[in-house]
Amino acid sequence: MVQPDAIDHEADGRERILAVAAQVLDTHGEAALRIADVAETADVALGLISYHFGGRDGLIVAAQQRRFAGLVKDDQAAFEQILDSVTTRDELVAALSALTMALLDGGRATTRMSRIAAVASTFGRDEAHTAMGTIVNQLLNGYRILIERAQVRGLIRTDLDARAMATFVQSYALGLVTFDLDPSPPTPAQMHAVIMAAVTGFLTDSS
Repeated sequence: MVQPDAIDHEADGRERILAVAAQVLDTHGEAALRIADVAETADVALGLISYHFGGRDGLIVAAQQRRFAGLVKDDQAAFEQILDSVTTRDELVAALSALTMALLDGGRATTRMSRIAAVASTFGRDEAHTAMGTIVNQLLNGYRILIERAQVRGLIRTDLDARAMATFVQSYALGLVTFDLDPSPPTPAQMHAVIMAAVTGFLTDSS
């Protein structure tokens, strides 16, 4: 019989492996990931990586999924905090305006590219594609629930589908990678004005 402390230790080892692998991907990309180095840094036996992930390819997929999930959870938490703190449409507009400016900050470019890389890592990998789909589904459901709560409070229009709005918001947020790559981009202020014009279209006219 496997002892509970052994299970906990094994789970902790898996988490350390994922954390190290995700850090390598963040800083150096897939080409730099070597399972021997990951095992050494995570202080686990090399065989534990094969046991949990089947090898280097499986580890990369799992680490990319972890990166994607962690990045979007941070954004979702920020959106939830906004909805919990506002009581009027004007307050919501002001909070969304500040969040949008934060999204356009140059420091977010790395985050967006990390998300793109995580999604791209599923190409040609059917199991990874399915797993990423599950993560995206959870993400959109989380946003849908938050939007529905705002609809009940009279802040967001009810004639528009909450899931569709969640999909749109995530699509433009991720699509800002084109803004990051554009050698002749609009100014952040210009981009901010366009995004706010679109997003405020989801809001009710009442305060």
